[in-house]
Amino acid sequence: MDRATFLRNLRASKVALHPLQIPGWEGVIYLRPQTLGEIRDVLMRAPLDDEDPKAQVKRDDLFIARSIARLVRDEAGDLLFSADNDAEMRDLMAALADTGPAISKAINAAYNELNEPSTVEVTPEGNSPAGKSS
Repeated sequence: MDRATFLRNLRASKVALHPLQIPGWEGVIYLRPQTLGEIRDVLMRAPLDDEDPKAQVKRDDLFIARSIARLVRDEAGDLLFSADNDAEMRDLMAALADTGPAISKAINAAYNELNEPSTVEVTPEGNSPAGKSS
């Protein structure tokens, strides 16, 4: 494989959306693994000198809301919230404040499952759900 083919294959690879139905909720939310570009953007904003892994949570009272906002999407794959919009994050955090941790845990568990290594090969269409345990 040459460089041009490699780059063409990378550009053609899609990250698949996965529906998530929360028991008792109306409607479906969608998750997809973050792209390398999205991960890079989050890491570029993170401070470099923190020894304590919980320091960001202590520094940003909207950390939990921002974490969820980076994951939940609509059926077109668009984010439901902007993690950089403090007003949206305060609204989301206010709604989360009255729920148990089970909602956040369900979203994070489903998201983490998407990021587990798959036994299927990556194709230009993305990872096929076949071969993944759900």
